Amino acid sequence: MIANRAIKSVRLTKAIISATILVAGLIAAAPIPALAAEPRPWLCRDKPVFSSHGPMTYDASMRGGGHWVITFMRFDPSGGHDGFTVFDSREVSGKVSGTLERGQWYAVGMYREEGRWICAPPAQENHQFVAGIVRDLCYGTADGGCDVKMIVRDGGQGASPIPAAH
Repeated sequence: MIANRAIKSVRLTKAIISATILVAGLIAAAPIPALAAEPRPWLCRDKPVFSSHGPMTYDASMRGGGHWVITFMRFDPSGGHDGFTVFDSREVSGKVSGTLERGQWYAVGMYREEGRWICAPPAQENHQFVAGIVRDLCYGTADGGCDVKMIVRDGGQGASPIPAAH
């Protein structure tokens, strides 16, 4: 009788341990919504780049619909995500403006669809030369679209620029 109780106790203990391990594994494997919902612009293939020897200003405006962000990054092979360091991410609803320090910048457009952030197709550029314009870009959910228009200009008067990495 004591042997049967001991065997049942060992089986119960093993079952509890197995169930605990299973539950812990399921919890560890579950996606974390906050992390899954964050844009990851360094993974986008199209990263429009621009640079200037002086500070720059930018204006991004919504021309279509949806939920959009523009992310400004710099490249440093020894840091960041795949070498890219995110300096600022701006939600574009209506119009957003800002300044950037001199140097080389990458500006990625992403839109939200069904709870996921999606990289915009390659940005369309207006190649017409206009003095003072560094880049004139359009981001869209489809090739050739222009849901968000961003113009980057020479001259950074106004707000404090996004700082450069040191």
